[in-house]
Amino acid sequence: MRDKRIAWIAVALAAALVWQRDALLHAGPKPDIAPRPQRRVLRVWVCESWVGSTAWLEKQCAIFERGHPGVNLRVRRAQPFELTEEGAVLPDLLLFAPGVLADPAALLIPLHGELPVRAELAASGRWRERQWGVPVAMGGYALLVNPEGYPDPERPALDRQSLAAAARPAQGKQPARYALQCAAGDALTHPAALLAQGGALGGGWPQGIAALRGGGTLPDDFALCTPDKAYADFIGRRAMALLGTQRDIRKCSALGETGKGFDFRVVAAQQAFTDQLLLAGILRGAEGGPSEALCAELLRQLMGTEAQQALAEHGLFPVRGDVPGYDAEAAPWLHAVAQSLAAEDIRVPNAFEWTGRRSGFLARVDMALTQGGVDLWIGEVW
Repeated sequence: MRDKRIAWIAVALAAALVWQRDALLHAGPKPDIAPRPQRRVLRVWVCESWVGSTAWLEKQCAIFERGHPGVNLRVRRAQPFELTEEGAVLPDLLLFAPGVLADPAALLIPLHGELPVRAELAASGRWRERQWGVPVAMGGYALLVNPEGYPDPERPALDRQSLAAAARPAQGKQPARYALQCAAGDALTHPAALLAQGGALGGGWPQGIAALRGGGTLPDDFALCTPDKAYADFIGRRAMALLGTQRDIRKCSALGETGKGFDFRVVAAQQAFTDQLLLAGILRGAEGGPSEALCAELLRQLMGTEAQQALAEHGLFPVRGDVPGYDAEAAPWLHAVAQSLAAEDIRVPNAFEWTGRRSGFLARVDMALTQGGVDLWIGEVW
């Protein structure tokens, strides 16, 4: 009896398998599968020397990719000479600092339509009455002051008496303490930003502030050292004030939060000035095709409110007038610099004329530092 049951079960299983096979053989057509989006690569190059924009840009590109399936953005830093190298595969979108391009028409296409950036900043991207690039981010300069050195750190007077009071000669094992440090005007025009701190430095020094170098008030490498060396002197208490950038403010604040730094103050420039601009332009190779439309859309995103607000996460400043940038309570010193940069009379160089005019401008800076009595803000640079 038991053997019969087993036989019947085997027959039933075999019948079920045959039925399932026939059902599979007679299955209806497979449902339509949506075609994969066409893959497209956009090359994005960054040519700037003032540091800080790459992380923000990469994050924005990732957001763009999520909203555009099939589009892959390849971001890399590049040197200006690569733009004219023979056989170079040029990018579709270029982000660049003033002085990188002298003839934008050779590489870029004109931009059209309204730009949501401040007019005084957008002017830096115009050349021969056409808009070839548009700023998407900027940095700024400020004076960082150690309260231990100046009687009034909120408003330090950078005159001979105050500078002398802030300095101290070497005593035993105690190294010399200098009043002020400033990096060289090579990649960044630090000395010009220093002179923008007030009229006392621009016209009130008959012999120039740099004449104090070697006299115990200023270090021997004042306005000659690298930005990293200038920062190290300040944070090491070898200089009581530093002409620096937003990067120095962030680094000093970070040290203070870990208990390794000291309380410091920031004095924004009386005459707002910056050459720390990041402009964007579309390359000629993208013109007329899908890449041009994608580049224009990415450019609109970089100028958009959300992207501009995100600049604060990376220590940068917005180029839109309707984006405040920093909260006064959470980041008071960066807020102070942002307020200074928001001035309508801010001085910014033309991105494409800066190559030829920068050397003449820096010659005036050097004369102001060494001889005094030079007005930097006249002439055709601006």
